[in-house]
Amino acid sequence: MFPRNYKKQNKIKKFILKLFNLYAYEKETLNMVNPNYKNVGKNLIKLNEKSFNLSKGYLELNRKIKKLDIFYRYSPNNNLWRSSKTWKRIIPNINKRTLISVCLTSLKESILFFLKENNLEINLNLISDNSDNIFDDHIKKLLFSEKFKINKFSTKKNGNRESYLECCDKAINADDLIFFIEDDYLFENNCIDEMIFTYSRLSTILDKEIIMCPSDYPFYYDSLYNTNLYFGKNLRWRNVEETLLTFLFSKKTLLKYLDDFRKVGELENEPFEKPLHQIYKKTPCLAPITSLSYHIGRDNPAINEDYLSVWNKNLKIYNQLNLSSNNSQ
Repeated sequence: MFPRNYKKQNKIKKFILKLFNLYAYEKETLNMVNPNYKNVGKNLIKLNEKSFNLSKGYLELNRKIKKLDIFYRYSPNNNLWRSSKTWKRIIPNINKRTLISVCLTSLKESILFFLKENNLEINLNLISDNSDNIFDDHIKKLLFSEKFKINKFSTKKNGNRESYLECCDKAINADDLIFFIEDDYLFENNCIDEMIFTYSRLSTILDKEIIMCPSDYPFYYDSLYNTNLYFGKNLRWRNVEETLLTFLFSKKTLLKYLDDFRKVGELENEPFEKPLHQIYKKTPCLAPITSLSYHIGRDNPAINEDYLSVWNKNLKIYNQLNLSSNNSQ
């Protein structure tokens, strides 16, 4: 094992901690951070303040998170990308509007899960592509919450490329973190929580801005990446060199590589996301080991995770919210 540098502890404090069998503490105040022994051995982290790892001690989080702007582009009347038939998805017997509604429900649940214990301004920007007023009103009612703000925009032209470029245009006005999301991604409850905390922690450690993909895609396991493993909040993260079009990054990164980001929608690329992959050669792109989100497309979206349980749970929540909304009209 390589040698580590540890901060010296006051002997009296050290004796008191040993006496009371405390594993994690604030060195300055002696307040217990983690009195629940079930969490012994895990990373501990407080938003925009400190991260604790039992092998290294405290890490001052220099990368503060100011705000999160989510850009969710949706198209209820379009088929799966490059599909000649109406439906070729792994979850059968549902229409596109139900798919979007359930996926948005899971995103809302993930945002609220994070905001339950943390204070951060979050904007959910809806980018409507070839939608209609009835469905737009439906999802705004579905998403309503006093905890975060919802904005709705429409694309200037219809289509996958145009809605992506609309996200780029609107993201210029973001303040800090930017999360681009496609309309067929299902989220774990802890997705937003894990990504925000991990961004702050790993950007501090690496001393640079990073890019994060929330999905542990199966195709990551047939690629030979030059990779590293990092501790996030609760998951391990690794370097990857490719993603689809659902990913989190910063405004600083957007402005630095704006021309490359826009090439995704402005040029014919093979694969579609190729300009992003060029960015990942210069800025670290990290993905979790065990998925935080699932692409509900043609193929199995994860290796071992039970995405169907996540789908069924959020379908149930959506049905309850939808029923409540209809009854209140």
